[in-house]
Amino acid sequence: MGYEQLGAIFTKTVTMEPRPGLPGGDGILQVADQTLLNRTDLRTEGAEGLVQEHLPRLRRFGVPVFVSITAPGVPGFRKIARYLQREVGEQMAGVEVYITVPPGGAGAEVTARFVREVTEAVRNELRDEAAVIVKLPPWPDHIRGLALGAQEGGATALAATNTLKVLHLPTDRAAAPLVGGLSGEALRPLALRCVWEMANDEKLTLPIFGTGGIFTLRDVQDYLRVGAQAVQVASGEWLSPGLTARLAAEVAHADALAR
Repeated sequence: MGYEQLGAIFTKTVTMEPRPGLPGGDGILQVADQTLLNRTDLRTEGAEGLVQEHLPRLRRFGVPVFVSITAPGVPGFRKIARYLQREVGEQMAGVEVYITVPPGGAGAEVTARFVREVTEAVRNELRDEAAVIVKLPPWPDHIRGLALGAQEGGATALAATNTLKVLHLPTDRAAAPLVGGLSGEALRPLALRCVWEMANDEKLTLPIFGTGGIFTLRDVQDYLRVGAQAVQVASGEWLSPGLTARLAAEVAHADALAR
């Protein structure tokens, strides 16, 4: 598949305990061209399943693997980080701390202080050389403050952004609305703005990963242009398996031509 040439592989986001729900084939819905709705009732893998099944398979590509984690609060993040360090600490390059509003929660709960405390909790559980990449929600008006909280908490890098909460109405008027997180092409302009906001804050000195709606070499270059040092591909890989490896080859070729 060519994944050996990637800078790193990030797992799907996992929780400490598996969360029942729809599998990916049913829980992820294409709602527009290159745009996905990741339903709220999408099934989430547990940390144990990732350790036993998915991580060994991903490590065969010979590139660093980051485990993406989420939890409803600081103790939950601490617990899953402690578990991963104990079970596979030397096998992972680090973790991605996925900051989102927990089910039933409110956006006001996600503050700079919360992000700092979560980051500190995870950082303290991992070995010193493990990276902690904090992925923030797509809130341009607040992302600088949240990013500063992550930096103060000991983050290694920042990522912008995760999904945007949306609602989709099926064509069948009798069907219930579908709620979830928007990803893909429709998210890209918002994610670009978030990267730009962080890159233009002189208080923030951490590297930035751009993520959201990356499908072409131009998309990669746009993120780099607004201040990202690297990019992540998720929806594009889901819609077109192998896209990430193809983009890595295109980026390498473009860099060679530019020299």
